[in-house]
Amino acid sequence: MIPIHFKNPEVNTVESLYCKLGLTKKGKGKQEDLRKKPQVVDDWCKANLIIDGKAYSFPEIIKADFNTLTRIRQEIDANNLAMPDDLKNYMINTLYEIRFPRKEFVDALEVTVCPYCNRNFVNSTFDKTMCDLDHFYEKSEYPVLAISFYNLIPVCHYCNHTKSTNKITYSSHDGRFKTDEMLAFDFHIRGMDFLYDKQQLGIEIYDAKEIESNIDILKLRELYQIHTDVVQECIKKAMMFEPGYLNYLASEYKDLFATKEELYRIVFGNYYEEEEYGKRPLSKMTTDILRDLMLLCYSMDLRDMSD
Repeated sequence: MIPIHFKNPEVNTVESLYCKLGLTKKGKGKQEDLRKKPQVVDDWCKANLIIDGKAYSFPEIIKADFNTLTRIRQEIDANNLAMPDDLKNYMINTLYEIRFPRKEFVDALEVTVCPYCNRNFVNSTFDKTMCDLDHFYEKSEYPVLAISFYNLIPVCHYCNHTKSTNKITYSSHDGRFKTDEMLAFDFHIRGMDFLYDKQQLGIEIYDAKEIESNIDILKLRELYQIHTDVVQECIKKAMMFEPGYLNYLASEYKDLFATKEELYRIVFGNYYEEEEYGKRPLSKMTTDILRDLMLLCYSMDLRDMSD
């Protein structure tokens, strides 16, 4: 549900990751200087993956953006293309399992929280990654895309295990959509004691068709019900921190907060700008609920807090 992006300049970041794969001869970096086995893969790609008169090389497929990968996947499906078993094994068991620079890849995306669920941390620590890598286009079905950077998404173990080989419709590398346009959280009240009993609260997810299969396959509607305690806290915070009190805090502690956004983050416990949802767990849910509560109770739009 959360878009991800490589560090800027993106082209340089992707090129650096490609070099770490070690596919070229020592001291070489040009496509024609591929080592023996990668060259065999390259020959297969050029002979089979021809789109609009262009034959795609192996290095191009590794570095191709998500839209290009989708076209390549469509070409594979349309022509029922299958890699020879030896190349398939090389792609998966050698290049992906052994040679792929996992930590550098995750660090390059600056991913902190799982993009699929926005619940669990997936950051790196020291020389290890604390996440799984999901192949949006399944590696067993599309082995030629097994190490394509824009086909791999750092996710939490729950999401990777639950998705398994199921096909979902939205990739976090797909830049055509924004989170706030595809997804919205809300809550409903089941009983009068909801302020003290979290079981009397329920969480609702409204999703656009582009992300519907993600929500269903990952069972996010069911999963998010364990976070009713967080919704309960959001309600209480909205009751406590009315606009006048927020203005008082901003004035009284003006030397403590660099911006109003920082005040919001400390008071409400999360980021609220769309591009920052991936920095902390549950940012999307808490933002939607707090934004609606503050607007309903005080006619206050939290987005107006930005300086």
